Amino acid sequence: MIELMAEHQRISILISLSDSPDYGLNSSILGDILDKYSIGCSRDQLHTQLDWLEQNGYITVNRMTKSTWVADITQAGLDVAKGRVVAHGIKRPGPRSQQ
Repeated sequence: MIELMAEHQRISILISLSDSPDYGLNSSILGDILDKYSIGCSRDQLHTQLDWLEQNGYITVNRMTKSTWVADITQAGLDVAKGRVVAHGIKRPGPRSQQ
């Protein structure tokens, strides 16, 4: 169950970053987005997911303060978010309607 939640959180983070106009969001906004989809977590758990995504090359993180981080998606992360690449440890996104 824990790994399943982590996979959902990671793809939700990547999709949110890919949908952002500048491909980046702060950890507070990302936390709110995860809460909206009922896959919320503590700030420490969110930072753990951001660390994981960064270590695997899917995002970069600017640690502005202890509690506020800004994440930016990389090309590798964008490929995963768009479903062009399947990545171990990240839920594959389903088809999305073009609006």
